[in-house]
Amino acid sequence: MIMRNLDVFIDNVYVGSLHDTEPLSFSYSQDCLSGLISVPFSSIIPLKAGAISTIDVTAYFENLLPEGEQRKLLEAKNHVSTVFGLLSTVGGDTAGSLMILPEGKTPQPDEYLAVTWQDIASLINHANNVSPEVALAADSNVSLSGAQNKLLLSIGKDGSPLLPLNSSISTYILKPDIKRSYLKIWGSAINETLVMRIAELCELPVASVSYVPSVQACMVERYDRSVDADGKMQRLYQADLCQLLNKPSTVKYQNDGGPSFKDCYDKVRSVSALPLVDCHNVLRWLLFNLMIGNNDSHAKNLSMISINGKLRLAPFYDLMCTRVYSGLSPNFAFKIGEHYQANQIDHDDICALADTLGIGKHLIVSIATAMAKQLKKAIPIAVKDISVNLGHNENVMVERIVNEINSIVKKTSNRILLETHNPSAKPPKP
Repeated sequence: MIMRNLDVFIDNVYVGSLHDTEPLSFSYSQDCLSGLISVPFSSIIPLKAGAISTIDVTAYFENLLPEGEQRKLLEAKNHVSTVFGLLSTVGGDTAGSLMILPEGKTPQPDEYLAVTWQDIASLINHANNVSPEVALAADSNVSLSGAQNKLLLSIGKDGSPLLPLNSSISTYILKPDIKRSYLKIWGSAINETLVMRIAELCELPVASVSYVPSVQACMVERYDRSVDADGKMQRLYQADLCQLLNKPSTVKYQNDGGPSFKDCYDKVRSVSALPLVDCHNVLRWLLFNLMIGNNDSHAKNLSMISINGKLRLAPFYDLMCTRVYSGLSPNFAFKIGEHYQANQIDHDDICALADTLGIGKHLIVSIATAMAKQLKKAIPIAVKDISVNLGHNENVMVERIVNEINSIVKKTSNRILLETHNPSAKPPKP
């Protein structure tokens, strides 16, 4: 039987081959083995000769794929269901710097198809008026991980969208409204845009976002892209915490056997070039998510990115208020102290987390106190910033989110910071 292979490139340089075996296996190139080429994921898949078929290989490459309904759609469209088969169709422009191409193919010069925002709207809404050229360009344009549908774009100098062709580098991720009526989710794009802006005003490092009213989508500027000295766009290496902790995306939640917050915190501390700064920010991220009602803040929503050859905590992404949707789980992504349920996490739980992380209780409480104060100031400013040219439904969702977050901040402060009329009295658990 002839083994099928995919060629793996970093910065357009061949670094090895992915093999269609059970389990999945990977072989480093001779240049990598001889030390001529440095491979950033060698800390995850140890550098050695021959085909490597450990669980690390499967976890690393599987985490590059879309999840949930988006993966099922890819499977049905391409009649493939394995990690190898899916990567063979959509591995050309992944998160970070990896390009995964059919054996024998090499990276080509970047090429784009100029389209209109009406074309993008037609693609998003699966309209019948999409031209064959546009449909073909968008067909393999779903290579990012995550459960939400996304479209990879670049933006022209005139602000018009460009669809990348032949695995060309994308610079933006367009995230339209999630349309899952059975979960009662609506207005997710304005939700994410607002919460990301709130996070930025709270001085969290976040990806830059904007709202595109004409297609009802949140547009995220890719932080894993940069421009070199010659003005050429470059891919930057990144790995999410599931990849770094050798966990497949199917167990991204702690309750499923996925990483705990301590696992994430310790991994950031061990690999970051500036661990004090990055651990402080990841702790602020946790408290921010707790206070704005983002119960979906799992390990795959944390990444490390390579800056000048050194790993740093990547800007935060995928921030939204999930508690505004009644159909989603009330449980937080991580267990804090004794609780998963977000509205039960209290002062004792936060102090227990501090003990687990090996930090002072007063420190975590002071960070939470500062975050609550920043949120109260940031929310009205964020609303003013994004409320231009919004329709009725978007404005309704903004109002709901603001009311929900303000309520959560107040209740969380009562439980965690013990902000009651009698500061010495601990409030009863709900």
